[in-house]
Amino acid sequence: MTTNKRFKHISLATGIVILGVTILVLLKLNAPLVVIKPVVEKVWPVSAQLIKVSSFRPEIKVYGTVVAGSQAELRPLVAGRIIEVGTNYFEGSIVKKGQLLAKIDPFDYKIKLEDSKAALSEVLTRIAEIEGEIKYEIKLLEITRSQLVIRKRDLERRQKLAKRGSTSRKSLDDAEISYNDTAKNVAIRQQVILRLKNRLNQQKASAVRARSVLKLAERNLQETEIKAPFDGFLANAGVSAGQRISTNERLARLIEAKRLEVKFRLSERDFSSLLKVEGKTTKDNPQSSELIGKEVKVKWSIGNRAFNYMADIQRLGAEIDVTGGGVDVYARLNNIDLTTSLRPGAFVEVIVPSRIYKNVAQVPDTAVVRSNVVYLIEKGRVKEATISQVRRGKNSILIRGPELDGKMVITRPFPKIANGLLVESK
Repeated sequence: MTTNKRFKHISLATGIVILGVTILVLLKLNAPLVVIKPVVEKVWPVSAQLIKVSSFRPEIKVYGTVVAGSQAELRPLVAGRIIEVGTNYFEGSIVKKGQLLAKIDPFDYKIKLEDSKAALSEVLTRIAEIEGEIKYEIKLLEITRSQLVIRKRDLERRQKLAKRGSTSRKSLDDAEISYNDTAKNVAIRQQVILRLKNRLNQQKASAVRARSVLKLAERNLQETEIKAPFDGFLANAGVSAGQRISTNERLARLIEAKRLEVKFRLSERDFSSLLKVEGKTTKDNPQSSELIGKEVKVKWSIGNRAFNYMADIQRLGAEIDVTGGGVDVYARLNNIDLTTSLRPGAFVEVIVPSRIYKNVAQVPDTAVVRSNVVYLIEKGRVKEATISQVRRGKNSILIRGPELDGKMVITRPFPKIANGLLVESK
């Protein structure tokens, strides 16, 4: 009985094994065939652009403000009550040279002018009178001198007679007294003429002073009419008829239309790029930069409109900003007149052409890694190239290196980029 049970267990186990082997064989026979695929190299998509080596003049874009290159503070040279204001005397008006802005009451200055004329006429009359007296005294002096010559001859004759005893002592004394009296009269005439000439010189000095006073009175009368010294735009016009104004009060401020300038600031980097290579100056050309005389573009955007102007750089600022290191530059706007809408205070964009760089290529600043490496595409694969930076712009860099012309440069290298990678330009 025990033997039969053992036989049954063995037979069952054997049958199970045989069944499992049979099922495994059937599964193997009915399983699909496995095809091994070949390994395909990954292609990396990249952004790229063509490199062109040539001469390049970059543009420096900055922002500035329109300022008045020439303006005048109009203040009266005489005080008084304003009796009239010009038709164009108001804030923001356009005035031309010689146009009346305001008129001060000229009554007092007309009286002063008449007094000055009378004073001068009085002095000139005294001069003429003294000159007449001098002429009269000169004639009397000539007559007295003639008499002195006669008296001298008579005295000498009597002295000779007295030596021979042919005349009396009294006759000799009378002749000597007569000679001395005539000599004294000559001296008196000379003294009178000298005093008259001194008086004449004093009166002539008074005449010079009187003429100066007269000229001042004439000018003061003219200054009662305040006129525009040049064409321009009127600002700070705040007086009115009937108001009394002194010489210290401002009547208005006149901005010359033809002298509008743009003030902007260049960074040290941009300014250094415009310096002359040799950095030398001469007496005829004391400027040490290529900025003076350079033509720049000025763009004024207002609302949906834009106005373009040209300007010439006239001068540099007197000081360099210590904090920012920038250099102020002043450029005079060309072809500006009274018809322009531009005014001081306008915010404008300024484009300054930089120096010319030869044998350089311009690439986006994202294309340069580690400051001196770019990645080129050569036969569909990445090739690392060493370059040197020439000038960095806002979003681009000028580079120089061997065998760059006509190559494709990857503008945005990815972190895993390396030599030999297969890439495809988008």
